[in-house]
Amino acid sequence: MEPATIDRIQQLIDAEATKRFAAGAVPRLALLRYGDQPGIEPGELYLRVSLGLDFAARETWIEEHFDRLEDFRAQRLPEVKGFVVTTDVPDSSGRRPTGVMKMDGISLLDAQEDEIARGLTPMMTQLGPADLETLDTLITAGIAAGRSEATRWALARVREQLPYAELSEQPREAGELMARGGLARAVQDRLQGQLDARVKELFPGDEVQRVALLQHGDDPWVEPGDLLVRVILGEAEEDPPLRAWERDHETMCRELHRDLAELVPGARYLEFWFGGDTGRQGRSRQRLRCPPEDPARRERDLTVVDVGLGPADLEMLDTLIITGTAASRAEAIGWVLARIRERPAYARLGERERELDDLKARF
Repeated sequence: MEPATIDRIQQLIDAEATKRFAAGAVPRLALLRYGDQPGIEPGELYLRVSLGLDFAARETWIEEHFDRLEDFRAQRLPEVKGFVVTTDVPDSSGRRPTGVMKMDGISLLDAQEDEIARGLTPMMTQLGPADLETLDTLITAGIAAGRSEATRWALARVREQLPYAELSEQPREAGELMARGGLARAVQDRLQGQLDARVKELFPGDEVQRVALLQHGDDPWVEPGDLLVRVILGEAEEDPPLRAWERDHETMCRELHRDLAELVPGARYLEFWFGGDTGRQGRSRQRLRCPPEDPARRERDLTVVDVGLGPADLEMLDTLIITGTAASRAEAIGWVLARIRERPAYARLGERERELDDLKARF
C-alpha cells in the first residue's frame, strides 16, 4: 500500500476507536502487514493494540473491552486476522509484554479452520529468522498458501529423500523411548491416581471430573519424552470465560504447579478442558517450568508459529527426536527446513524472488 493510503486508513481507524471506546479506555490502534512483526505471514493483516498500561492492567482491559474490539474488527476490518497487544510499561526484565491473538472462524475459507476440520494436530513451534524466511519464500513462490502448509510441504519433500529413509530404518532398542523420559504404564497409572486425588482437593465440589497424565502415544500433541497433565472439568450451563476462570483460580493453579514439580517433575504442560472429554466449552494450556529449557535456545530470536500437522508429519518429527537428530519437534522442523535450504532448487527460488522485486522497482 502507498504511504498516503496507509495514512488515510490510520485516520479512519483512529476515528472509529474514539467513537467506540470510552474516553479513558481508547487504545492506540495501527494496521500491521507482513514485515512489521515476525509472526505475520505474507498476505496477512493484524491490528496492533497499544495500551498505556502494565501487564496486569492490560489483562483487565482485555477482559472488559475485548468484545468491543472484536466487534470493531468484524464490522470494519474483517480482513484483519488478529491482534498484537502491547503495553507501554516494561516488566521487571525491561521488556514490554506483547501478546498475539489470532481470531478463529473469520471465514469458512480460513486455512486454520480448514486444518482443524481435516483432523490435523495443531502445534505451536518456535522458529528462527532463517526458518521463517524459508517458509515465506515458499509462500511468495506460490508453493504454499501459508506457513503451516509450507511446513507440511517441506516435511513431505525431505521424507521422500534417501537420507531420511535410512535414518528412519535404523534399528532401535526396545527401551530407547523409555530412556528419553517415557513412563512404564504401572508408574503412569499410579501417578495419575495421585494427581487426580490432589487436584480434587484443590478444586472442591464436583467441578473436576478426572485428571489424565498423558505421554507420547496417548495424544498426538505430546512429544517423545514429554508429559502432559490434563484436568477435565464437567459441563457448565454456559461456556465459561476462560480469562475470568483463570483469574478466579489463580491461587489454586499456582499451588498445583508446585505440586506437579514435586510429583511429576517431567511434566511440561498443564491443560484444563471445559465441558468433559471433548473440551467443547474451551481449553486452556499452561507451560510448566520443568524441565528447564536450553538457555542458548531462549537467547535466540525465536517467533511462535502455529502449524497443523498430519500423522505422517508427527511420525517424522518424532523419528528425528527418537534417533537423536533433534531434541524436540520445533528443533526437528528447523532441521528439515535447513535441508530444504541446502537444495539448489531453493536457491533458484530466492534468485527468482529477487529478480521479481527488481522488475517491480523499475516500474
